[in-house]
Amino acid sequence: MFRYLVNNPLKSEEVINLFLSVGWSKNPDDILPAFQNSYYITCYDGDKLIAFARAISDYYYYTNIFDVIVHPDYQKQGIGKEMIIRILEKFKGTYFFLTHTEGKREFYEKCGFSFNQCGMWISK
Repeated sequence: MFRYLVNNPLKSEEVINLFLSVGWSKNPDDILPAFQNSYYITCYDGDKLIAFARAISDYYYYTNIFDVIVHPDYQKQGIGKEMIIRILEKFKGTYFFLTHTEGKREFYEKCGFSFNQCGMWISK
């Protein structure tokens, strides 16, 4: 059985390793402050971090969802969807926004999101 936690203490190495498992790289010096400034849900199999999802919200109008990551060995088991459901419930009543990586649009549509061609961003 998987264990979900909210805003629990994290180790930079475990978070970085999970990003690397899906081919993403992040700066180890920046990752923990980014999480500390977010609402996040983690999922563990025993003591192993296998998934997480982050959100930033004003709690009234807008919530952005970032970094929904599930280790490839655990994908297609409902973990990502469960974390999204928990975030949607936590920030119920706000408008939700997210960007997705190539090939993940269908996943978010199954979670209730609709495609919108009006989004914009400035790259870091």
